[in-house]
Amino acid sequence: MRGATVLIGVLLAGAVSAQSRDPLLEVLRMQLEMEQRVLALDLANYTRVQDQLRDAADRMVRLGDDLLRAEEDGEDAGSLAARSSDLRRAESDVAELMAMAQQIRTTIASRRTYTDQVGAEIRRLEEALQTSGDEISGRWQVAVDPGGQRGTFDLKLDGTLVSGSYQLSGGFRGSLRGTFINGTMRVERIDAQLGFVAIFTGRLAWRDGEKRLEGSWESTNLSSGMPASGSWVARREAGR
Repeated sequence: MRGATVLIGVLLAGAVSAQSRDPLLEVLRMQLEMEQRVLALDLANYTRVQDQLRDAADRMVRLGDDLLRAEEDGEDAGSLAARSSDLRRAESDVAELMAMAQQIRTTIASRRTYTDQVGAEIRRLEEALQTSGDEISGRWQVAVDPGGQRGTFDLKLDGTLVSGSYQLSGGFRGSLRGTFINGTMRVERIDAQLGFVAIFTGRLAWRDGEKRLEGSWESTNLSSGMPASGSWVARREAGR
């Protein structure tokens, strides 16, 4: 059973690895969910066996009492032998059910230990992700078209809120503010001289083995004589 669920987890890993932020974490979460489902089945099976054991034990005690009364009443040997045979079968049923219940308890204990270990590893990875940063915070090298402007975005992510500053060729600089939700960033560009000048929208993407922000921008100051819209791309600096 354990081998089958592990194999399923490995196969599912291939389906999520291409798009998951942390494929290992996703695989562990799926593995934990599957183990919890199997544990629920084990518990249901244990409940069934316990009910059977209770009935079998009651029958065994009743047959033992009947045999004792028959011995005391002096029943004939044939009747006593039949009663003794019934009691032995009942005792065998109880012993079999007790062994089955013990095996299920051992399986449950082992599975609980395993799920605890997987849960602990999930928490460790989640904490590691939180302490190692996020997908947005850091310095990005930016190219804005049309016009071929180059510069930097220094971004910080707090929950879903994005804040930061920018510098672009031509002496443009200012602040950025916006959101990052479900892989999409939307920030307002507020220039130190011109005020609120544009809205940048972009999505995270992998290109040629590196993470990028790619998208479009729209001007909010159409009277400036500058282009009304265009595209932009940003590459995150290593170690930032």
